[in-house]
Amino acid sequence: MKVVKLKENIYKRAEKLSKTRGVKVDALILQALNEGLEAVNEKTVLELYRNRKITLQKAAEMLYTDIWDMIERVKKADIHIDYSKEELVEDLR
Repeated sequence: MKVVKLKENIYKRAEKLSKTRGVKVDALILQALNEGLEAVNEKTVLELYRNRKITLQKAAEMLYTDIWDMIERVKKADIHIDYSKEELVEDLR
């Protein structure tokens, strides 16, 4: 187990929310961290795709999802889907 230091105001907010939700503060913080890391990871992957650093298939792999869900995420992020023949060949490997 690793220890993470939180600023007092963040801990107080987590403590207040944990009481509202009726859960332990450490469980709430763990959930918030997991959800936040997932959101940051998705944002990072979408930016890599937007900047053409990775293919659509690679983006889907990095988010542990299928190509169809990835297409929906890309659309939701208002990113143009540019799928070339070269990318198709690479994705089929």
